[in-house]
Amino acid sequence: MSLLVPPREPPPCISRREVLRSAVALAGILTLPGPARAQQPIASPAFWDLPRTLWLHRAATSEEIRETYFRDGRLQAPGYDRVCMLLRDVRTGQAVQMHAVLLDILRGVQGWLEAYGYLRPIIVNSGYRSRGTNAMTEGAALGSMHLRGRAADIRVPGVPTDYLARLGQYLSGGGVGFYPAKGFVHVDSGRLRTWRG
Repeated sequence: MSLLVPPREPPPCISRREVLRSAVALAGILTLPGPARAQQPIASPAFWDLPRTLWLHRAATSEEIRETYFRDGRLQAPGYDRVCMLLRDVRTGQAVQMHAVLLDILRGVQGWLEAYGYLRPIIVNSGYRSRGTNAMTEGAALGSMHLRGRAADIRVPGVPTDYLARLGQYLSGGGVGFYPAKGFVHVDSGRLRTWRG
């Protein structure tokens, strides 16, 4: 796959310390009913030492992938490229190199849910958007993080959107928008902020 927007340097990943600090706080605030925790919950330092794999399903195209994008301290090109392709602008077919911190946010969400036995893909409504697609998207900000490959609009079957929004907030990787009427949560790797749409 040829990505259209090459980074000037490899995109950074969330530091383990930042995620752990947030995850420990989250553990005391959010609880999901269900099976016992997995062996390596997100609050464990060992979680972020494991390969980082995403299970994603694209709502618009019904594509589904399980890909490892990060292992042994490095982005893994084949898996990373496939994740970027799934997160492309489906209207234009354009794909860009997605910001690795965004992928880490998605992995943190998925890892937390897996620790509670919720083994489901993250449903992606929107990832990267071209300027034309962004202009056609109802309610989209002119300077949207989607334009820079730093945002995704997501949901997880069986997980309430308010829970998903709080999980995104406590991961503290960037912005979180909560859209209860539309049934999705926006997460991005920009500055820390929250809003309700």
